[in-house]
Amino acid sequence: MNALVLALALALGPGDSEEDRLPRSLSESFLLPVAPAAKEDHEILLGGHLGVARSDAGDSPCFVVGFEWRIHILPWLGASGSVDYQTTQHVDGNEGTNFYQVPFMWSFLLYPPIDLGRLRLYGLAGFGFTVTHVSGASVRISTDVNFLGSLGFGAEFELASGVFIDAQVSYVWAKDPSGNISLDADWVQGTVGLLFKLAK
Repeated sequence: MNALVLALALALGPGDSEEDRLPRSLSESFLLPVAPAAKEDHEILLGGHLGVARSDAGDSPCFVVGFEWRIHILPWLGASGSVDYQTTQHVDGNEGTNFYQVPFMWSFLLYPPIDLGRLRLYGLAGFGFTVTHVSGASVRISTDVNFLGSLGFGAEFELASGVFIDAQVSYVWAKDPSGNISLDADWVQGTVGLLFKLAK
């Protein structure tokens, strides 16, 4: 009789709540914990950048100003797009001839699995097109749209919650514009910019 009373007391426990009650079967004893909701990895960033570019055809570097968007898709993968404006450059070896470019670029960003805290390194590969305008007293004024490809690397640093500073160096191969001069449209550029995470 004492054993029966003790068994009932243990089964009911100190209270009537579900938390206090002992499991009545093995199936209740081995319930798997509920997994937490998966973290959303997608982040959309918008911002701008400033920098310098040096065309293979130019006699000196030019300034670059641009707008950029970026998406963090996975911890190791991102995508970005930008539109830039390059200031006028003089054609090396062809006095009086000037040109400038307005490139539109889209890139894939690959982040290596290296934990550096708020600093993230990445490599990039991109494609797009550039609008090249050539002018001068001794040439035919022309505006061409030419395809391009790019390779480079960069780094993101989170200054504050949702605010990133980005530094990037890339080399761009562009199809030479048509015209009556030889103009190598390839260039190398470096930029530094600020990116802001869009609120969800």
